[in-house]
Amino acid sequence: MRDFFIENFSDYSRVIIFLHVISAALLIGSMFMMRFVIHPVQKEVSDIKIRFESCMKMVQHYMLFSLPMMFVIILTSVFMHIGLGFRGGNPITNVMVHTKEALWTFIAFNMIYMYLKYRRAKKGLADENYIEVEENVVLIVKYLIPLNLLLAAISAYFGVILRGF
Repeated sequence: MRDFFIENFSDYSRVIIFLHVISAALLIGSMFMMRFVIHPVQKEVSDIKIRFESCMKMVQHYMLFSLPMMFVIILTSVFMHIGLGFRGGNPITNVMVHTKEALWTFIAFNMIYMYLKYRRAKKGLADENYIEVEENVVLIVKYLIPLNLLLAAISAYFGVILRGF
């Protein structure tokens, strides 16, 4: 199995790195857009039902967009980790790689938690319990997405260090 990753990475290293970088950029950009561009505009909608319905649609589309990006990042990370041979290299580099893995694992679990909060907010919207909807949406947009944004930016910085640029 290890030979599969090493061989494919050596054959398609530029494509794998490109997919990794572009997926990370799209994921970080989508988090930035959700928190700092779309959410402030969304708060200006006066009708609470319309505001929450459109907000729930935005969160749903964000989740559907983020899932494939995270999958590509994880898949290309495995190829790069094994293909570049970080295990047998410099111990500091190995620590950075494992730190990036830990950050992305936390981001993935945070995304799962966001999905559970989204489902709870969706149930509250169906029951017209707007207090529950607002609590869950505020948690997602004001706290969980910015946390993921910060962790993803740190991970991207570590990626730049690892590539030696």
